[in-house]
Amino acid sequence: MREASGPLLNPELDRSLRDLLREVPHFPIEGILFKDLAPLLAQRGALTEAVSALEPLIAPLDVEAILAIDARGFILGAAMADRLRAGLVMVRKPGKLPGEVQSFDYTCEYCTGRLEITTGAVTPNLRCLVIDDLLATGGTARATADFIISQRGIVVGFAFMLEIGVLKGRDQLVEAPVISLIRC
Repeated sequence: MREASGPLLNPELDRSLRDLLREVPHFPIEGILFKDLAPLLAQRGALTEAVSALEPLIAPLDVEAILAIDARGFILGAAMADRLRAGLVMVRKPGKLPGEVQSFDYTCEYCTGRLEITTGAVTPNLRCLVIDDLLATGGTARATADFIISQRGIVVGFAFMLEIGVLKGRDQLVEAPVISLIRC
């Protein structure tokens, strides 16, 4: 199931949150225009507003576990897991998780890499939401969803604070609804 959704907030809230984004040219490499959510998150109440806007869209998905992608995805993922009373699984860069881990590769708009999840965190039939701060080309979210599927878990949705529409990342995420707080 795939949902083609535009901005999911009322236009006033979408505009107020979008105005708090900062663009950083040539970061992390030459040619990338980085969309920085830090100024938005620094505003008193902005994270609460963001989570409150996303919660009614995510709650019907009956999420059991949120897989939050390293590192900015942890912010939204932890807040949403708390609201939904769901588990939180950290999808980390190599060497950051203790104990036994399972690894998988990803490709994004400016690099390739490897991610890790604690072994046994995703079990058969576990209803999983993949969450991150930003959806660009969809590489890390796609790789995370593929990992969930390889463990016989169920991808029930994808959620992001910001989606850069021109990069068409949602086209990579075909098995579940894609929910974006802000689209630009």
